[in-house]
Amino acid sequence: MVAALILIATLLAQAPSSGTPLPAAVKGAFDKAYPGAMISSVTQERDANRTLFRVDGLHQGKKRIVLYDVNGAVIEAAEQVEERDLPQPVAAAMHSHPRAIYVSGMKVTRGGNVEYRLTVRGTRKTAMVAKPDGTVVSFK
Repeated sequence: MVAALILIATLLAQAPSSGTPLPAAVKGAFDKAYPGAMISSVTQERDANRTLFRVDGLHQGKKRIVLYDVNGAVIEAAEQVEERDLPQPVAAAMHSHPRAIYVSGMKVTRGGNVEYRLTVRGTRKTAMVAKPDGTVVSFK
């Protein structure tokens, strides 16, 4: 009886908060890629006539957002990145803008392409997107 209550409490603590049903293939893919990660929310989205699932979670102290198709294939993966972990060219590109101070960032991978989406303050512009080689895609 006690073991059953502990199991139920554990499952409820790990259940996504959104109420969106998570397909077994997506849950399995997330669990395999990020063992021990906690899922904080799941949302269902539509893109080009296909259903996608956005899974937000916390793994090894870092926020992760992964977009899956119904079969569990990764469409896009984003992970929180600290300033000290930015590639040197990306950090240099950010600091080349006057008064730009790092606030937060995500490393986003989609189809083999990687970009860094950064939030900065101390400047009129607050959002910067850069490639790993430091090329600034946008700065708004």
